[in-house]
Amino acid sequence: MKKLVLFSLIVAVVSQAAGCIISSSGDDTSTGGTITAHWDIKSVSGASQNCPVGYDTAALYSQEIDANYNNIGAPVVDLFDCVAFTALSAPLNATTYYSWIQIESHDGSMVYASTVYAFVDLTVTDQTFSADIYTDGGYFQMAWQLTVGGVPSSCAANADITGVEAISTEVGNANNMVTDIFHCADHNGVTAVLPAGTYTISVDAFNASMAAVGTAAPITNKSIQVQNHVTDLGTITIPLN
Repeated sequence: MKKLVLFSLIVAVVSQAAGCIISSSGDDTSTGGTITAHWDIKSVSGASQNCPVGYDTAALYSQEIDANYNNIGAPVVDLFDCVAFTALSAPLNATTYYSWIQIESHDGSMVYASTVYAFVDLTVTDQTFSADIYTDGGYFQMAWQLTVGGVPSSCAANADITGVEAISTEVGNANNMVTDIFHCADHNGVTAVLPAGTYTISVDAFNASMAAVGTAAPITNKSIQVQNHVTDLGTITIPLN
């Protein structure tokens, strides 16, 4: 399996990587708004799954953030029946949020899985938030740092660099290779969903011609876990040629 995933949105790279889709309802909510949440539980193959036994609650978390994407206060939490697979939040302030859905036990004491968060803007319109939870797969999360001659540099200082590419190849199964492409200036990203297993990850920076202009040392023996788990690879140094 070889897939190429191109992330074209700057702010919402994380949500797109996680199979989350944000769309506008077109309603004017200048004094407040709501989030219509949709969730699906499925396998990496795409087959829909039932809500897991003992986890009958879907919690929609809406964490208000400031202009620098820092959290403001505690998140607003709306609780729904997991089997509904869609729900409407309570009215929220007309501002910006990180939102995610968590499948929990009835009393919230146990968590089955969470979606990766999505950036939701309620300053103009109501929004629709759709997300998938994969029972047998997860994601890699990474940040990157460019260097020139061993000295830290930036995407802005290297105008010829347009993106960063991450290639995840399953150990012992070279046919399972997924390529994710991110805007260099995003400084971090989350891959597309990957089946549970052990992977080698190659990361490089490329120019407008898609030619690599710097390649990081291979990252080996990193595991993708089940139940939508995100494995953090930390900050990856990319030395430029």
